[in-house]
Amino acid sequence: MIQADHLHLAINHSPLYAETFAFFLLLIGTIRRNRTLVTAGLVTAVIAGLCGATAYWTGDGAADILQKANIAGVDTQAIGLHELAAKFGLASTLIVGVASLVALWWRRRWLEIVIIVLALWSVAVVVRVASLGGRIHHPEVRDVVRG
Repeated sequence: MIQADHLHLAINHSPLYAETFAFFLLLIGTIRRNRTLVTAGLVTAVIAGLCGATAYWTGDGAADILQKANIAGVDTQAIGLHELAAKFGLASTLIVGVASLVALWWRRRWLEIVIIVLALWSVAVVVRVASLGGRIHHPEVRDVVRG
C-alpha cells in the first residue's frame, strides 16, 4: 500500500504545473480567440484543482510520518508554515477549478478573462506553498531564503 508521504511527494508538484499550464493556455487562447485552447485551459484548471485537493489531503499523513521519523536533513519546524500556506493553495486552486467548471458550462468571454486573473493569482499562491514545502527537506532552499 502507498504511504501518504510517498503519494504526497508524487503529487505535490502537479498543482503548480497544472495551474501554470492552465493560465498560459487560457491567456494564449483568449488572445488568439481560439476556443480549443480556452477549453483546454479550463479543463486543465479543473484538473489543477483536483491536484491541489489531492496534494492537500495527503499532506497531513506526510507531515505525521515526517514528525515521527528521524530523517536527516528534514526541518520539521518548517512543516507548520507549509501546512498553513497549503490551505490557501487548496482554496486558490479550488476557486479557479470551480470557476472553470462554471465557464465550461456557461460560455462567457468576461468570465474566462476573470479566470485568467484568478489563475495567475493561484499560481502565485501555489509558488509560495511550494517554496515553503521545499524548505522542509531541501537545505539549499533554506540557505537561499536566509542568505
